[in-house]
Amino acid sequence: MLTFDRPAPHETTIAAVSMHCSHDVAANWAKYEAFIEEAALRGVQYLVFPEVSLQGYLLGSRGLGSPELTEQIDYFRATAETVPGPTTRKLQALAARHGMLIQAGMAERSPDGAVIYNSAVLVDSTGVIGVFRKLHNQFEWPVFNPGDHLDVFPTAVGTVGMFICYDLAFPEVTRAFALQGATIAALTTAWPMRGDDPETDYYGYTYDLFSRSSALANQMWLVCSNQVRRPATPGAANYYGHSRIVAPNGRIVADTGYEEGLAVATVDLAAGVEHARTREFFGLNLLQDRRPAFYGPLAERPPAASVMPGTRAPDAAPARRGPVAELAVPAE
Repeated sequence: MLTFDRPAPHETTIAAVSMHCSHDVAANWAKYEAFIEEAALRGVQYLVFPEVSLQGYLLGSRGLGSPELTEQIDYFRATAETVPGPTTRKLQALAARHGMLIQAGMAERSPDGAVIYNSAVLVDSTGVIGVFRKLHNQFEWPVFNPGDHLDVFPTAVGTVGMFICYDLAFPEVTRAFALQGATIAALTTAWPMRGDDPETDYYGYTYDLFSRSSALANQMWLVCSNQVRRPATPGAANYYGHSRIVAPNGRIVADTGYEEGLAVATVDLAAGVEHARTREFFGLNLLQDRRPAFYGPLAERPPAASVMPGTRAPDAAPARRGPVAELAVPAE
């Protein structure tokens, strides 16, 4: 049996799954169990799975009213689960057995059965700690309903903010987590490629850029768990993989590449954040140096037409402090 060194008391072992999924819940669950067992052998304390990896992600062709869309709606409504539910109870048992925090990606059914969400659930030995429902998912309608919060969740390894796939493209998301005291932003995703060459793919490039810049801009840890390769189901995308752990200085400390497997790193989470905010980037703390009094337009206005800097359109309302400006910077 393989054995691994135990982390020091101040260190945490975290892992991101790169998973080749299918549109077969039983097959995907078998992979969940195998990855959790492997992670346990490697001393992982926090394990993150990809987006909708319990059911598999949406297929490419789904025009409104089309038979393809109807088939997908039927599939996700048949396989979605409530939270708590059967899968989260099984995850809770595995989390208790291995002393592990587990983040899973799944289709979630509302308690009344009316609405389906693209969700990430966070589970430990006590049960469900939190649920995040994908916020920016306009192109997933009418299969999945959008979420409505950017909460963070205190856990045994630190305060975690969960988000999903396209949410990575919006810097406001990870900034909201950082301003609420999160030290880890954990992305569960099904990030596709435009083509079939992971070495040159533009969509892969955007994933690389967004993940590293989000960690650096907020000087926090970023964990990204992605699907990898193309599922056998016709119409499925080819997923980029490269599940990874990014340090608060923007450097990648573990990455699976375009392969199925685990990206694992044993790190000092608190020291990594502190070092990034006092040493790495000119010794500057980016949260401390914010000027929130000037950020009201981030939350209160739609994208503006061309307006000269320092001027305001005649019919524009006076600036007000928006929700982003109201968030307090956590104490250092």
